[in-house]
This record gives sequence, structure tokens and C-alpha cells, in this order.
Amino acid sequence: MRPEIENFLAARGGVAARDELLQVLTRSQLDHEIARGHLVAPFPRAYCRPWDADDPPVRDRAALASVGQPAALSHLSALRRWGLTAPQTTRVHITVPIRRHPIGRAPGLTVHRTRVPTMTRMIDGLRTVEPAVAVVRSWPLTAGSDQRAPAIEAIRNRLITPAQLASAADRAIGMRGRAQLLRLATLLDVGCESELEIWGYLGVFHVPGLDHAVRQKVVQVNGREYRLDLGYEEERVAVELDGERYHSSREQREHDRRRDAALATIDWLTLRYSHERLHRDVGGCRHDTLATLAARRGRARRIA
Repeated sequence: MRPEIENFLAARGGVAARDELLQVLTRSQLDHEIARGHLVAPFPRAYCRPWDADDPPVRDRAALASVGQPAALSHLSALRRWGLTAPQTTRVHITVPIRRHPIGRAPGLTVHRTRVPTMTRMIDGLRTVEPAVAVVRSWPLTAGSDQRAPAIEAIRNRLITPAQLASAADRAIGMRGRAQLLRLATLLDVGCESELEIWGYLGVFHVPGLDHAVRQKVVQVNGREYRLDLGYEEERVAVELDGERYHSSREQREHDRRRDAALATIDWLTLRYSHERLHRDVGGCRHDTLATLAARRGRARRIA
């Protein structure tokens, strides 16, 4: 490959549009490089080195270069750019204004046209839709926990707020599953921060006698803050929903014990329910929590 091509591509993140390459090469020189396999086109009119063609950032740049501006990475591709969970796929999603009519179609590239003004940001030089828009527009493309994970992660990581998610969903009139997404935004707004907490809220603790807990209640012990999954303030009972991912290691279990001991010094009692028990023994979880709350209330009356 000609050195001028190497340098030109390196300055552009490994990708250049055909019109850009013709700034440093004649048409015959460019066609010769393509014919020899020194340049390949992941998408029409966008070229890179053959060994870069499967690299996700290069494919994203090639898709944008192929479609032309104004355009932005969107849907599942935008989720990936924001570091959110997205299904593994080589397909690149691009959004353009409705007035745009990109030329031709390409395998592995989906171009979405929209009438709705779309806010974007630059991520490593790639124009990408805002995270709330990425979550909403990806919603119909996935299902189950894969569908909810990006919204949960985006809010937990403070990329967006529940209000921003709900606002973006409100604008997605006619979108399949919109009502379920708005319901999820409500659950995230009341403090649910994981799949397990959503299940606990809907399937276990959202019943009379247990529905007065404060979700994600912050308690201070000796200047240190602890966030409780569920905090029953009157009874000073903390309920922790122990997911398999974050509470299975020996180090995490020891951390949990130290945390529970610290809360006990200010008279907070901690109940912990495993992922398995929450799903297999809903009645038992409710019974044990109700009994503990009743005992704590009785204890408080005796002390008083």
C-alpha cells in the first residue's frame, strides 16, 4: 500500500470516503489499490485496510462515511458506543433526517430516517445519538432482560435520568412496546437499579404491609454512606436483594458482612434475600419480612 494512503487513513481513524481518497490519489491509482486488495469497502464508497474491516470502530466510521452527513450512529450501535449492553452484532445502525435519501443498500448497514429532531454528541470522533435516544430506539429490537438492561445501566451509571428516558419515550409515538418502556422508567424513578430490584418491587414487596419501604435509601454511619435496596424507616430494617453477579464472591460476601455490622451499630437490622429465594419462595420472603417488621415495631413499643 502506498505510504500516502497509510498516512491518510491513519489521520482519519482508519477510514476514508472515496471522494476523500481522490484528494491524494488519481482515480486510476485508487482503482488499482482496490483491485490489488490493498483497500476494501466495508460499506459503499468507504474504504479501509483489509485487516481493519472487522474492527467495530472502523465499521462505525465506514458506515458514517458511506452514508454521508448529516448522520449519526443510533440504535444498537449507539448503545455500544455509550458502553451499554447490546446484543453482539456486526450490523451498524445509522439515523438520518427524513429529507436524506442515502444511495443504495448495503448488507450489514441499516439506515433509519426520522422526522424527529435528534440530539447527538461526538464520541471518539463519531457522531452518536444521545444515550436516552439510543435506549428508546433500540427498545423494539430486543426482548426480555436484554431489552431492559441498557435503560437500567444508563440510569445507574448516570448517563441519563429516569425523566430523560420517559421524555424520549414520550416522543416515540407508535413505537412497539412504548407503554412497557414508560413503565420501566417509572420503576427506575422510584429507585430500582437492577433486574432483581425490579422483580422484588413488582413480584415480592409491592403488597400491603411491605410497600412503605424507601427504595435506595441512603444511611450514614460514621461519615460513610450506605445505600439500601429497601429501607423501612420506622422499623429500621434494611432489605438487600443479593443478585448472583454482585454477591457471589468471597470478597463481596465479606464486604456485605462488614456493611451489615456497620448498620447494626446504629440499630439497623439487615435482611438479605438471594436471587434464587426471591424467585422460588416469594411467600416465604414476604412472611419473614412482615414478621421482622412486626417484631421491630413491638420492640420499639416495649422500649418506649
